[in-house]
Amino acid sequence: MATPPPPTTLVRTSHSLTIKARPSGLVIGLINGWTPAISRTITPVYQIATFHINTRSGDPIEQVPGNVTGLTLTVQRYDIYTQRMEQAFGTTDLIMLSRQTEPFDVEETWQSPDNIIERITYQGCWFSTIGRSYRSDGDRIINVNATLNYTRRIKTQ
Repeated sequence: MATPPPPTTLVRTSHSLTIKARPSGLVIGLINGWTPAISRTITPVYQIATFHINTRSGDPIEQVPGNVTGLTLTVQRYDIYTQRMEQAFGTTDLIMLSRQTEPFDVEETWQSPDNIIERITYQGCWFSTIGRSYRSDGDRIINVNATLNYTRRIKTQ
């Protein structure tokens, strides 16, 4: 079954996003929240004494970039009877997080209305948190909330 083309629009929409687990290549599906994040520390360097005309002692004069940290994927998915979220990502039933013994990769694919495809692969993923939300009011759908830590993010084609 072919993937339908994304809507013709200038704004990126979730209709054009597909998430797959690697090495299985299976589409995860039923994801209702996907938040990749990456950060790094930026350390300011301050003026100690007045050497420049436009600065005073204590003024920041430079920003020094540090190491990359915070390589995380936050994901929310509807829980289904036939395949729990952790199983959809290719791991066993994670009643305890220690049951995940191998990392996995995740592929994020964007397809634009003019059929340009952009792929980002998150390598070396581990579940760092996983939990389920149960409510007795509202739609009563069980939602799975998880954080994945990854080792590297690369653009692939």
